[in-house]
Amino acid sequence: MESRKQRVPLKLPRSNGQKRGGRSAQIVFLVTVALVMTNLSALVDRVLHPDIPYFDTEHLVVGGITGLVSVLSFGLVLLYLRHLQGAVRTINTLEELLPICACCKKVLRAHEDPALLGSWQPIESFLTERTASRFSHGICPECMAKLYPEYPPQDAGAPRGPHRVA
Repeated sequence: MESRKQRVPLKLPRSNGQKRGGRSAQIVFLVTVALVMTNLSALVDRVLHPDIPYFDTEHLVVGGITGLVSVLSFGLVLLYLRHLQGAVRTINTLEELLPICACCKKVLRAHEDPALLGSWQPIESFLTERTASRFSHGICPECMAKLYPEYPPQDAGAPRGPHRVA
């Protein structure tokens, strides 16, 4: 039985202009939340304490601070959502099937002609361009035995590299 991984799309509100009116809808939402939060103290006092004027100095100070904190909080949430969308796009790109050469392991660049020499790039550079990964090369025991049969296999606990005692 072969188990196949199913990609589950993460649906987030669009914020990069892909959908018509997406950014303006976020701005309208942010302004609406700010206005409601700014006036919340005054509205509650209007109902519970009708003798306090709506434009009282305390309402203006508390409302201003509440509105500012609300705008900053929701702005940070929207920025985080944009960052998260970018991460999801990167993950989805990396989960796609990659055309890779069976011999040299170079990857075909997207939307390029496979017959052209410049359309193939080493897998290391392909992954470093798209992720935060860095590469360090080593050699596995099977390749070591195949390529360098004159060197005996090392014990698992033996030191590696230039510190090896021959």
